Amino acid sequence: MKIVFSNYDDVNNPYYGGGGAYAIHEVAKRLAKRHKVTVVTGNYPNAKTQFIDSVEYRRIGLSFLEPKLSQLIFHLLLPYYFRKSSFDVWIESFTPPFSTSFLPFFGRGRVIGLAHMLAGEDMKRKYKLPFDLIEKFGLKLYREFIVLNKKTEEKIRGIDRTAKIAIIPNGINVPKIAKTRSKHILFIGRIEINQKGLDLLLKAYEKLGESFDIPLLIAGSGTKSEENKLQRMIRDLGIQKKIKLVGRIEGREKERAFREAYCVVIPSRYETFSLVSLEAASYRLPIVSFDIEGLGWLKEGCAIKIPHFNVDKFSKTLFVLTSDFRLREKVGKKARNLARTFSWDDIAEKYEEYLMG
Repeated sequence: MKIVFSNYDDVNNPYYGGGGAYAIHEVAKRLAKRHKVTVVTGNYPNAKTQFIDSVEYRRIGLSFLEPKLSQLIFHLLLPYYFRKSSFDVWIESFTPPFSTSFLPFFGRGRVIGLAHMLAGEDMKRKYKLPFDLIEKFGLKLYREFIVLNKKTEEKIRGIDRTAKIAIIPNGINVPKIAKTRSKHILFIGRIEINQKGLDLLLKAYEKLGESFDIPLLIAGSGTKSEENKLQRMIRDLGIQKKIKLVGRIEGREKERAFREAYCVVIPSRYETFSLVSLEAASYRLPIVSFDIEGLGWLKEGCAIKIPHFNVDKFSKTLFVLTSDFRLREKVGKKARNLARTFSWDDIAEKYEEYLMG
């Protein structure tokens, strides 16, 4: 079977390299053992068409454009590549700001919408433009979907009750646990102030006071403007001596960041699944987040969820959690048990069963 995934982001994209791209690659490389698999992504500096883990990566667009403009160009060019490609099934990972690229409108062939994120409402909130209406119009063109959770399924059902929808979550490779001394509070993810709630996190951390001596490690990359904005916010709050900005980390450096964390913070205003939360759980780390719909799959006791964007309670929870070893062990143990139920091999098998069915 010829399988094509399309997704603006990919695992090597220097501006994003997010959880959705990682998830697609984990599934694609397992499907590639029995099928021909191609991933079509946006372009960026030094990108090239290449094979990674037997998966062909093809880039479209202009490598010199800034990321947000590059994303728009990807949306415009994707229908052209869709029309000229040969495939048995095309899995379109929805990409902000419009979510869909309206692919079924431009040609025949089996197209499955992959909803790691339905960004319409969040884009409307950020830019005051009707992205939610464009998203709804686009979703009506699709007959099949793969979603990560029940909430997204319900949202699509509200638009099209006849759609065929499979719920297949993301997965994780559960690591062996090696005991190390806790050194920091960890945020790991894309540097995007508004969606990822980094402004809320910095305010909560600042409220811990000068005597609080556990540093906040922020790992991830974003556009230059977002990274500069983050640095300005840190300076304005006067907490630059206790914040460690380490950029994007991978491999052993990423493993060490998890192993040396007291807890992982996910202060997002909006998420649809959060692969980082699953990674944190796999390292037996407690998670502190706001109580948002996208993290509803985190069962009670596996994370400490704060009422919507209550910075004071978020701050107090960080203080209690970093002070209480038994509480960290209790929450972390439940989180790891949950992570064990999300194997990438099992997830890829579910994809294959759905595609072949």
